[in-house]
Amino acid sequence: MQTDIGGRGAQRLTDTELTAFYEKYSPAVFRLCMSYLKDVHDSADAVQETFLRLLSSGGAFRDSQHEIGWLVMTAGNICKDMLRKRRRHPSEELEAARGIGAEERAYSDTELFDAVCSLPHKYKNVIFLFYYEDMTTAEISAATGMKQSTVTSLLTRARRLLKKALGDDLNG
Repeated sequence: MQTDIGGRGAQRLTDTELTAFYEKYSPAVFRLCMSYLKDVHDSADAVQETFLRLLSSGGAFRDSQHEIGWLVMTAGNICKDMLRKRRRHPSEELEAARGIGAEERAYSDTELFDAVCSLPHKYKNVIFLFYYEDMTTAEISAATGMKQSTVTSLLTRARRLLKKALGDDLNG
């Protein structure tokens, strides 16, 4: 049986219920968007777009794992779209702005976060769900629709890439 966010249809959610759902999941969605976009303002736009799509979809989920899985997959797709748009319409990056938004990050290890950000896109979602959302490979599989063996393979490859990136940074 499916449940809607707040336990009722999305059209009938009160402002308080919607606010609580947004406050519960927006930090996680923002972190994921930052890992893709590396820009506070673009990430905030992607978070807003993710929750707008949630509202227009009706918000029916089987359980909380399905909620976060849907949000992560939708936010990841929105970020990929934004990155494609950036490639088609490049703008000048300001290196000085790199540190802006560091206060908003809830990470104790920026070096690790930067390494996760540098991963190819196919690895970010599984790393994010496994380490930042504490989901098991079975839960990730159920939430994303991937086979559990695919999730395990992606995690293994991503860990190898992270180890290489962090090892190179520590030695050089």
